Amino acid sequence: MTKQVKAQQAQLDLLPDITSIRILLVEDEPDIADLLMVLLEAEGAEVITFNNAEAALAQLESLQPDILLCNVKLPHHDGNWLVKQLRLHSCPFIQHLPAIAITSYTRDFPMSLALNAGFDRCLSKIENLDDIVGEIFKLISAPNLPEL
Repeated sequence: MTKQVKAQQAQLDLLPDITSIRILLVEDEPDIADLLMVLLEAEGAEVITFNNAEAALAQLESLQPDILLCNVKLPHHDGNWLVKQLRLHSCPFIQHLPAIAITSYTRDFPMSLALNAGFDRCLSKIENLDDIVGEIFKLISAPNLPEL
């Protein structure tokens, strides 16, 4: 094994463990959705994909995901609309579902819009998978439901 291959393997071994995490991915660009799905599943996550906010919202309660990973720019209703629907939902599980906004337009898109809409984090979807995996791990590891 070359030094470069060993270094890459060591870096992969340092990624947080997201094995068995159920991720709801809402992404309308098929190539990006496929790339994220393959990479996240390679880390052990279960990824359920939708290409629009309406379909994802309709299935959310039955799917019971651990986290939402959502493109902010979607056709019809965007990611901000979707996360607002979650935060207003009658089910506490859905209201407090951890949510990460992803975008390709980090220079053109003010991250504060996504955070103000109700997302917990906003990241570039194509720059660094390690960041996405790390943020997923942090959000699902933190308690997110209020005490009853």
